[in-house]
Amino acid sequence: MHRDPLQTLAAALPKLPLAGASAEPITRGGSDRTYHRIRFADGGIVILMQWTDARPDNRKFIAAGQTMARFGVPVPEVLHDDPESKVIVLQDLGEEHLWDRRHDPWPAREKLYKATLDEIAKLHHVASDDLDDYELAALEPPFDASIYRWEQGYFFEKFLARYSHHSAEELAKLRAAAEFDALAEGLAALPRHLVHRDFQSQNILIHGGRPHFIDYQGLRFGLPEYDIASLLYDPYVPFAADERAALIRHAFRGRDPAAWRPVFNRCATQRLVQALGAYGRIVCELGKVEFAAHIQPALDGLREVLAGDDAPPLPTLQRLIAAEALEVPAIA
Repeated sequence: MHRDPLQTLAAALPKLPLAGASAEPITRGGSDRTYHRIRFADGGIVILMQWTDARPDNRKFIAAGQTMARFGVPVPEVLHDDPESKVIVLQDLGEEHLWDRRHDPWPAREKLYKATLDEIAKLHHVASDDLDDYELAALEPPFDASIYRWEQGYFFEKFLARYSHHSAEELAKLRAAAEFDALAEGLAALPRHLVHRDFQSQNILIHGGRPHFIDYQGLRFGLPEYDIASLLYDPYVPFAADERAALIRHAFRGRDPAAWRPVFNRCATQRLVQALGAYGRIVCELGKVEFAAHIQPALDGLREVLAGDDAPPLPTLQRLIAAEALEVPAIA
């Protein structure tokens, strides 16, 4: 259990002037970590993060941030790290997420999204030969066929098993379909670069007019198209078709569509499957029912991706996720 934030900060940094300080919980997100914005009497502000061993990637937060910063990727500065107490003090980058700009006029949103894609591209150019042994050892396991299969299983267990009207036998038959293995194996065979892993609007802060990235402890080698799909098919943010198309063109400018589009479509399929599994777990197991509002947009995105592919990677799933096949809770 996490301790009182001001007492925790006093124990970690006893020389800090905490008289008159206040702690404001930051509740956004589905993480098992806790965050507080600490406001000092003199006007200074820091972010206190407390983490647990519930997820192994929590221990990778510091190393991941250092690696990203080395390649010019904007992340918050670490002011204090106490791994024994599982306490990290971070630079405060403000409260404005990219998500908060989702209703802005399109020209302003487009500018921010293009800047975000340009910043993450710095990470996507990093290959294994660019990292030293320490950096390599501190990464999460790379995306491979087993991870893609795990994400697919997560979707079946945490989402379809709860929201589909199909029987367990029908779902087991679908899970055994060759198309899922083919998707996993095909993605795993492609060249990998560093990826954020959970690249969506609530993990991007706008500070000084520039996007900065947070929740990057899942840093690993994978496909850049997975990150791009995570951002542009983000269930938290609505896009008109022409808006999404403009951002996709920007992300892949100068590249042959025949080469990137099939990979992007398959990564979008895989990511949305993973996201639906995550929402099922967050809603049903963690009790954060507000996340149910994102299920329908994620389903709509998955339908769009599968319908827009000349050779959809999961045709059997495409038929199953017809609107009448699922019962999605209507929670605002």
